[in-house]
Amino acid sequence: MMLIRSMSPQIIAVDEIGSAEDLEAIDYVIGCGCKLIATVHGSSIEDIQSKPVLGELVKKQLFERYVVMSNRKGVGHLEKIYDASGKLLYCTDG
Repeated sequence: MMLIRSMSPQIIAVDEIGSAEDLEAIDYVIGCGCKLIATVHGSSIEDIQSKPVLGELVKKQLFERYVVMSNRKGVGHLEKIYDASGKLLYCTDG
């Protein structure tokens, strides 16, 4: 954590968040003024919201965008984009 303060990065990218420790670290990183890009595993935004730690992240509106991807039409297919409040901004199927 001290490295974040001393190096002052503008963006931090992390993979597969989901634990209570991750939530604590995310709060710290955002509190330091860093932007954060993170990945989680779930089948939908509703699935993510139903998970205890991840649901808390959504409720706190810590992220500006939620991007849902799948393998439905190939690896990394963009399905939907939501804003911080959960409003659907983009959907490939309409």
